[in-house]
Amino acid sequence: MFQFDSKYKIMPNRWAGMACMLVVIAAVLVLLAGPSQAAGKRGGVFRMTMSTDLVQVDLHQTSAEIDNGVLAMTVYETLFSFDERNNIKPFLAESYQFSDDGLLLTINLRKGVKFHNGEEMTVEDVKFSLDRVRDADLPGFHVTNLKSVTEVNITGPHQVQIVLSAKMSNLLNYLATDVSAIAIMSKKDLEASGNKVVTPMGSGPYKWVEWVKDSKVVLERFDGYSSPDGPVDGLLGKRHQYFDRLEYHIIKEPAPRIMALDKGDVDFTSTLPYHMIDELKKRDDITVFDALPPNAVWYMYYVNFNHPVLADVNFRKAMAYALDRGEIAKAAVWGYGTPTFSVISPKLPAYTPDLEKMAPSYDPAKAKAFLKKSPYKGEKLKILTSKNYTPMYDQVVAAQAMWAAVGIKTEIEIVDWATHLARWKSADHEILSFAMIGRMNPSAQTWNLSAGNFYGYKNDKIDELRGKMNDTVDLEERNRLFREIYKITCDEVPYMINFYINNSYAFQKNVKGFTEYDAFRMRFWNMYIE
Repeated sequence: MFQFDSKYKIMPNRWAGMACMLVVIAAVLVLLAGPSQAAGKRGGVFRMTMSTDLVQVDLHQTSAEIDNGVLAMTVYETLFSFDERNNIKPFLAESYQFSDDGLLLTINLRKGVKFHNGEEMTVEDVKFSLDRVRDADLPGFHVTNLKSVTEVNITGPHQVQIVLSAKMSNLLNYLATDVSAIAIMSKKDLEASGNKVVTPMGSGPYKWVEWVKDSKVVLERFDGYSSPDGPVDGLLGKRHQYFDRLEYHIIKEPAPRIMALDKGDVDFTSTLPYHMIDELKKRDDITVFDALPPNAVWYMYYVNFNHPVLADVNFRKAMAYALDRGEIAKAAVWGYGTPTFSVISPKLPAYTPDLEKMAPSYDPAKAKAFLKKSPYKGEKLKILTSKNYTPMYDQVVAAQAMWAAVGIKTEIEIVDWATHLARWKSADHEILSFAMIGRMNPSAQTWNLSAGNFYGYKNDKIDELRGKMNDTVDLEERNRLFREIYKITCDEVPYMINFYINNSYAFQKNVKGFTEYDAFRMRFWNMYIE
């Protein structure tokens, strides 16, 4: 409500209307800008830790998360990316369209995008990058993933078409991912270096300066950056580039990383030891933050379907109802995980809270009832685990006590990680404590439910649903099929998922602009030092 002082003359209606319109327009612009676009302080060096060194700098050849974490969407950018809800949207692409038969993807490119050498991104650069990442002679990382891509054609000054031999429901996932990122690179730059990435050079908000092995990686602001427009929405929208430089300091052990933060040598550190987070959160001099990313690692138990007792659905349900997932998460990661039975990450668009109601929840009475229906006669079952990943061992200790409480006897067998992996792949186990890397690609996320899994589970309906999932480019339909698969896992309990692990961070109080979404993918371009 506006109030006018009576000592001032009332403006003529024409001017009053114009003034009100200007006020409304200004208010709308502020709302569209959103909180992440509030003015931040420009300048300064943002110093952060890395828990391991880079493997290499050619994103077309690496799946290492550290390589992609430093370079993807910071130095290099992709045709598609993710909004706040982790839906796939155009990024370097402006728009796209699949043909009716799903065998042709037409991509219209954003204009005015510049590489760090000052030259504008062209359709030739995009075609070159899409051909390069699936080149078996490189070898490109996505040779197998993109085997249905037969050719990439230039069909206009700002348009390319991807031709497919079969429908690829996950094509946009591959084009959007920032792990094994299909970065758009400069054709001219790579041809000048014999098709080898010598100095990373992309179109991102920060450009490459140096890499001192086992010491640090340095990037600096690219002042010629052609930022997308619009409100900040996940990895989309306006990018402000407040920092002059980004410095990644390689400190491999957690205690020295926190010590560097305490001394003021760095502004930001991540991957906090679970047992230290509670105490760190009590401190007033730093900010400690944890959140679940959509691609979180999930901890779980496999069972061998070649075993006469474990193959029985009543026994598997007895096992599942005996487990308190919340208590297991407390025991394994001090509560810094999200308990769920879901094969769908709670951060993916297909997930809704009602899915938890379908899952076998902690109920010892039900566990005992299912146990009576099973062929179990009190024999001792072995749980295979490894101490190389502490939560993998700790979740076993917690489950062993819970299973014993309902009458299931187990013993723990500990092996080194290499042996653990080998025995998983050969199904040389009874119960297996394990962890899986989370995927935003639903086909990859449900691979271990397919007929090609290692532990002997077979379900024709799941294979049919995964086939349909791979045969549609409709993202909503794919999410619906994803949920159908989840319902089957609740009925048949092919394995038992316990929790997805949170990402954790600690940073100086003067670091601003960090939000929950940055716990998945840090947006350095919208953070600043106050």
